[in-house]
Amino acid sequence: MTNTWTMTKVLIRQRIQTVVNTLIVTIVATIITAILMYFGGSAHFSIDLFYYAFQPYSFIGGIYLFIRLAIRQEHTWVDNYYRSVPITNLKLYMANLFGTICNFVIYCLAQSLIFTILQVASHGIHWPEMSVWMDAAEGIIILGLTCLFIWTFVSLVHLLSVTIMAFLPETQIRLAQWAIYLVVIITASYLFNQLWQLFLMPFSNYNIAAIFGVFAVIFTLISSLNVYLLEKWVETK
Repeated sequence: MTNTWTMTKVLIRQRIQTVVNTLIVTIVATIITAILMYFGGSAHFSIDLFYYAFQPYSFIGGIYLFIRLAIRQEHTWVDNYYRSVPITNLKLYMANLFGTICNFVIYCLAQSLIFTILQVASHGIHWPEMSVWMDAAEGIIILGLTCLFIWTFVSLVHLLSVTIMAFLPETQIRLAQWAIYLVVIITASYLFNQLWQLFLMPFSNYNIAAIFGVFAVIFTLISSLNVYLLEKWVETK
């Protein structure tokens, strides 16, 4: 297990059960909700019923999985098993991040397939107009970059917290945690406001090259700092 791809496959396999469980829960919740709506007399029993009941659970499941994968990712940084594997911290970092992305993509593809099947069964096949495809591309690009940024930013906060608290006496750790949370909340609020402005812009107004360029610089800087902290300061548990 000395290369990035091998490590990535191991991490994907270890986390895939979380993806499967989340997917199953969204499907079961959709079925139960549709049945309750039918017997409650608020809807007729049809594919449309499942189609509309599935949408909110798909979104909620995505948020839950996003958080769960972030937690699993952060556990890897301080796990003695993973840090003792004969692999560089850079390769471990890339494998861990890429493994998280792959699992989330698997969930999104599975949910998209279910959604498409329900939509076709309910409304038939209708090819969207080009503007719809452009809006979909906008959402996918921005969502993908946002998810990747959040995961790297969360890792930065976590690794900085571990590093800072390692030098503090036990009586000051709680104060340091609250200070870090305050900085994170302020920073995250500003960043999410900027991202929301991107979502509100028409796709035709985007300078994709500039967006990717800015993101690449930020991602490289944050990731470099994360790897440095792993290499020099963060100890395993």
